[in-house]
Amino acid sequence: MSMQFDSASSIDRTSIVLRYATKIGFSPDSSTILRTLKLIRDKGIAISHAIAELLLCKYLMEKGYTCEIEYTINNTKCDVYAEKSSIDECIEIFYYAVPLNSIDDWTNYIILTHLRKIVQMLKSSAHFITFAYPTGLVPLIPPALLSITSKEQLAKIMVKYGLHRFEDLKEFRDTPIIHHVYIFDLSKAKVRKITCEEVKMLVLLYSSITNFE
Repeated sequence: MSMQFDSASSIDRTSIVLRYATKIGFSPDSSTILRTLKLIRDKGIAISHAIAELLLCKYLMEKGYTCEIEYTINNTKCDVYAEKSSIDECIEIFYYAVPLNSIDDWTNYIILTHLRKIVQMLKSSAHFITFAYPTGLVPLIPPALLSITSKEQLAKIMVKYGLHRFEDLKEFRDTPIIHHVYIFDLSKAKVRKITCEEVKMLVLLYSSITNFE
């Protein structure tokens, strides 16, 4: 999760969240809204991140899921955790906040963040591990990562990027690690689910356009 801090006062932040919650159909006294306000007050979570969590929750609840924000499962924190019958999903929201000391290695930092988060989320044992991005932000996921179905394949990609701390991962089922991602538009209060293949097409197109070599 990206941590961002807004300059608005706590009263202003509360008003903004409540206004947005009402816009997308949440009751101001719902447990989800009360938890969101507490997280903003106590943890300093950015408003943009908090309302993205609310929007994703609302979208998934309308699909029949039960949802929790900032939920921990098997020692893994999910920005949004959704569950329906035997299917559950751990979702991480990306806004691409990069520390100053990594500005000159911006793209690689984002890719490494994705890889580290994938390893962490796999330990949750959730049926789906999923990323969500605001409109206009291209998923910087290594294309090869969108096709792998085994721990061995993941290990090769991790080593390529200099990461080695994944030995304690269990073997996982024979399906792509990333099945789909979400794109959300806060201004329109809309969410779209896009498949792994669609993500791959988008990432490959973006990579070809930005190949500056």
